[in-house]
Amino acid sequence: MDDYAGRVLADRYRLPLPPSDAYELVETRAFDTYSGQEVLVRQVPLPEIVDAEFVEGDGRTSAAPRTARRPADPAVRRAIEAAQAAAQVPDHPRLDQVFDVFAEAGSLWIVSELVASRPLAALLAERPLNPYRAAEIGSDVLTALRVLHAHGWTHRNITVRTVLVCDDGRVVLTGLAAGAAEEALCGYSTVPSPDDEEPDEEGFGGPAVETGPTGPYVPPTGMLPASRGPAAIEPGRPYDSGEGYAEGPAEDPADPAEGRAPRPVPP
Repeated sequence: MDDYAGRVLADRYRLPLPPSDAYELVETRAFDTYSGQEVLVRQVPLPEIVDAEFVEGDGRTSAAPRTARRPADPAVRRAIEAAQAAAQVPDHPRLDQVFDVFAEAGSLWIVSELVASRPLAALLAERPLNPYRAAEIGSDVLTALRVLHAHGWTHRNITVRTVLVCDDGRVVLTGLAAGAAEEALCGYSTVPSPDDEEPDEEGFGGPAVETGPTGPYVPPTGMLPASRGPAAIEPGRPYDSGEGYAEGPAEDPADPAEGRAPRPVPP
């Protein structure tokens, strides 16, 4: 992104000078000269075209120079179409809104709303979340995923950078359009078919579970579900939050020796 600092993309979006954060190398705020408002611009680098190398009779090698992909390239068109399709998901307070998608200067650019927020990564870098706040964030993320699943989409890009904690306390899930474009560049079909949007037997549409290895667990806790760290909960043992709740309620003598069965999580 620093190579584009100060430039105007698509004759409309003016980038800042220079990036102030390491993450701004791929994502930064920009000024929309049409609307007069600030927006968020994310860069998805397009892979270069590498031609085959030939060996001449005298042992010399020759190859055409690497060239950047153009917007008319089939792979770029698929990536743009995938990101645009992701942008068509109806607006929801737990999802970011994508305004524009275009290819320019060897990159794909995704323009979305600028939310007054901080990425979850920034909060976790300061201090761990208490169990209640982690549960609130997880609930908001699951709400966003249910909306996507109802329209046939699977996010597959949940990280501490794509989960934004807003100044008003709500959580916004981002990264769907960028993830769809990146998967399309790898040759995967990310756009759901009409059948994927039909509700399943439980009333939810599309994928039932995110296929990523961590899902919504790692972002608020910073650990894999199987790890044995502060955020890991062992079967039959109360979660120790460090805030005086480790012992939990007194055991009921009428309960079996192995303890009371855990209550189901409400829908």
